[in-house]
Amino acid sequence: MMFSNILRTKAVEDPGTTRWTAVICAAALTCILLLAGLLSTPSTAHASGAMVELGAAGSFSVLGASTVTNTGPTNLGGDLGVSPGTAMTGFPPGTLQGTTHSADVQSGAAHADLQAAYNNAAGRTPTEAVAGDLVGRTLNAGVYNSASSLALSGTLTLDAQGDPEAVFIFQMGSTLTTASASHVTLINGAQASHVFWQVGSSATLGTGSTITGTIMALASISVTTGVTIQGHALALNGAVTLDTNTITTTPAATPLPAGAMVGLGAAGNFSVLGASTVTNTGPTNLGGDLGVSPGTAITGFPPGTLQGTTHSADVQSGAAHADLQAAYNDAAGRTPTEAVAGDLVGRTLNAGVYNSASSLALSGTLTLDAQGDPEAVFIFQMGSTLTTASASHVKLINGAQASHVFWQIGSSATLGTGSTIAGTIMALASITVTTGVTIQGHALALNGAVTLDTNTITTNPATTPLPLLPAEHPALCRSGKRDPGGS
Repeated sequence: MMFSNILRTKAVEDPGTTRWTAVICAAALTCILLLAGLLSTPSTAHASGAMVELGAAGSFSVLGASTVTNTGPTNLGGDLGVSPGTAMTGFPPGTLQGTTHSADVQSGAAHADLQAAYNNAAGRTPTEAVAGDLVGRTLNAGVYNSASSLALSGTLTLDAQGDPEAVFIFQMGSTLTTASASHVTLINGAQASHVFWQVGSSATLGTGSTITGTIMALASISVTTGVTIQGHALALNGAVTLDTNTITTTPAATPLPAGAMVGLGAAGNFSVLGASTVTNTGPTNLGGDLGVSPGTAITGFPPGTLQGTTHSADVQSGAAHADLQAAYNDAAGRTPTEAVAGDLVGRTLNAGVYNSASSLALSGTLTLDAQGDPEAVFIFQMGSTLTTASASHVKLINGAQASHVFWQIGSSATLGTGSTIAGTIMALASITVTTGVTIQGHALALNGAVTLDTNTITTNPATTPLPLLPAEHPALCRSGKRDPGGS
């Protein structure tokens, strides 16, 4: 009505402009109608690749709706809560790094935000339909949907393809069940904080299994003996049951530059850490701790000896295993500075990230040159195996430190008789350290065994460069000033 009045007025004032005025007003009316339509259209669902925000629930390692019960020395990296229920038992002997909340404001807010996060994950558009057992699969970022249950009887690999913001969502209409010793492995920059399991009823995690991500179950969550979770266990309507578990709850990490240090966390104390077993023959000597998790079997000590302590499927080894996973993902996610292949013999390499899509070998001497920078970092990424020949050697020069060298191995490592390796070996599968091998660093296996035979493994932290003495300082030398000591 307003626009027709304007048109009539303009026709009286200036008949020659009537047609042009009509065009302008019609265009304006069309824009207004289009804008109104956009504003009134309901917002669409979140994009499948967007992050699922946990809100207040993000600080909770464990959140139950009715009860939380625990047996044994469970350790939680974050908060513990229940809402609207009030009952929590088993803390102690369970411990936590955060605080406890029972039907209070914080747990109530976390429960409400969990409901929103659950709905968000459930409402995403699937990118692939899945069913049954996920064992053996390697999946890229996406939304994986099952109308019924999902299971895991072995290893599932989640590949971020170098994108640390990659999101993995698993939607299931019914249960999630993992078998004993099953495992979720993250590669190429994938982060536990970006993995979500939206479970339509209850989740049961088998003995000694390792799960990565946030478990959001509509009903209950049963975390059996020795399970490790890198993420959260959050139940909307039921109970959470724990038994000697390790749950590390860490926020999303900001990708570090290629030259930054790879932090080992709790794994840094271990000369040797296996996932299934550690076996030894002969008088091996370890400079640090020895551990296995989620497995329990360590044999050959004695005759092997160590300067640290032994940990078998306990809180310390569980935390070390979780931190090893994070360190492995960090190293795997770095942007390569050079592509390498085959045998590294005879090379002299400066600080950088060296990437091979397949295997790497060493049949002689590899030299790592820090060029006077004691903070220089060397990372070797390989999609498959690492094999060193007998008597091969990694040589550090010009300030290079073994603590700043990392070998991220996509399957297994085999170190030849009498070889000498410098750095932290992080193998996705197993590590075989043959007779007489010396390692200046760590031998850490994510999913397999570590086998030792009359070895020496020295595990030393990075050293901080000492300040120059006055007589050694370049500025003083150039100025001709003498050492204050009179030398």
